[in-house]
This record gives sequence, structure tokens and C-alpha cells, in this order.
Amino acid sequence: MQKKDPLVCDKLKVCNHLEGHIHLSNKKALYYNMKTYYECLGENPFDFIPLTYHIQEGSSDSQFEVFSKAYEEFRTDDKKKVQNIWIVKPGENTNRGNGINVCNTYEQIINLVDSNVKTKNGKRRSYIVQKYIENPLLINKRKFDIRCYSLITSINGNLCGYWYRDGYIRTACKEFSLKNVTNKYIHLTNDAIQKNSICYGKYEDGNKLSYKEFQKHFDFVHPDWKIDFEGKIYPQMKKLATDTIKATYLQIDPYRRHHSFELFGYDFMVDENQKVWLIEVNTNPCLELSSALLARLIPALIENVMKIAIDP
Repeated sequence: MQKKDPLVCDKLKVCNHLEGHIHLSNKKALYYNMKTYYECLGENPFDFIPLTYHIQEGSSDSQFEVFSKAYEEFRTDDKKKVQNIWIVKPGENTNRGNGINVCNTYEQIINLVDSNVKTKNGKRRSYIVQKYIENPLLINKRKFDIRCYSLITSINGNLCGYWYRDGYIRTACKEFSLKNVTNKYIHLTNDAIQKNSICYGKYEDGNKLSYKEFQKHFDFVHPDWKIDFEGKIYPQMKKLATDTIKATYLQIDPYRRHHSFELFGYDFMVDENQKVWLIEVNTNPCLELSSALLARLIPALIENVMKIAIDP
């Protein structure tokens, strides 16, 4: 009797994850892929993502030596006018803000990268050491980031990327300050972090704003800043998301399965010059209806995903 190919089935099978999705959703993989992509184009990757170092072997790692030189340059260069603050993230197997630390001393960074924490498979955890954006654009003196979505489908050997038009702003509960780097309600806008604050929802419903509410705020409170979401900020986010898919096109679903798809959540930061920075890309993005805005946005998002990926 001839053995049946396990990948062949009489009925259509649809998978809601793509093989190789970690090339987008893993922090260290995203860093390497974007760095390679922009360098191939002759561009500086750190014009699009914050200055980043991947530390695999603690403070003895060769990349840590490179980071140390950069740290010293920031410390001694008065022209940069920065406080030399860095953010340290686990390189793998974390999400929802877990394990992220904001550091303002060299010793703090060494202690973190030398902590020798093990991953789920028993290997030593690596770390992403990234320059903290010290001049973020603020809403009522509070930090924010922007959550956006893309969909990647792999149907009959064709990989396609889709950008979802709508997204939302996630605000912090506490006023921004570089003097206090330990308070996560100041620095990390992840909903998993902010919802534990007693101030959650105090200023915005579920700490969320729509794009229109965002623009309306700056038009009313700071018209002289000339913040232009649709004209300046939004196009940068869309371009960065497109770049991520171009950078990982050959790694995602390399065998081009018959029918699979995946929804990704993108996190962007905006600085006071209206420059957008790609922070990370998430698989299994949070789809909780934690505000009236999300109660409208998320069901519409899911419906559009189903129409494209399942019932085109």
C-alpha cells in the first residue's frame, strides 16, 4: 500500500501561523533581518530602528565590547545632549513587556546581560541592548506608542502582505521622566503592564486613542507643533511595515504551504521630530476588547482577516 503524504489531505487545511514567523516576531531575528535588509540597500538601519546590540555571551561577548564603546561615546559627547539611557530586552521567548528593563548606568546593563538566565530549551538567554528614545513625542506629558496590524497570507505558493488601515495609540499612565527609569508605568506602554496601574483608564478609556483623537489633541493643545499624523507619521509606519515583509520574504513560510496566514501586531514609537521608529513585531497580538475603541476596531479587523485569508 502506498503511504500517504502527511501534507496531502482530501480536505482543505488552513493554518493561522506561518512557518518561520519568528523572523519577524523574534526580537533578535527582526534586528538581524532589518539590519541586513537596510545595509543591502546602502542605508543605515539605525535610521529606522533604535541603535541595537545583540549580546549572547554576557559582558564577555564581542558585541558587548562594541556596545561599550558606543556607551562611552554617548557619555562623553556633549553635542549629543543625551542622558545615555538604554533599554535591555530578552532576545527570545518573551512578550507583553516581560523582562524589559530601562537602565541609566553601565553597571545595571552588565548585571542584566551577565544574569545567565536560561531559556525554555535550557540555553543561555541572549539580550537586546537598545538605545532608549529619550525625546519621545508626548500626549499630556505622557509617553505613547502606536499599535498597527499586518496580515501575511501564503496561498497556493503566493506570499502576500496586507496592511490594515486602522490602529490605535497606547498611552502610559504616568508622566514621562528620565529621572525615574524603574517605573514601568512611565516607560512601557504595553497594555499588559499599564492595566496593573491604579491610573489605568484615568485619562483615556483603556489608555487608548484613535488616530483621529490623536490628531485632534495636538491640533487643539499644540497647534504650533504642526503634528501631522496622516501626512508625516502614518506613511512612515506603513513603509516600515512593508520593509519588514520585504526583509523576511524568503524566510517566512519557505516551503510555501498551500494555505496559511498570520496576523502580526506592530509597535511604533514617534519622537518629538515626528520621526517614526520600529520597536517590535508581535505574533499572537492582543485582541482584547479593553476599550470602546477596541470594541469597534478588533471585530472589524478579525472580519477583514477572515475575508482575505479564509473566504476571499
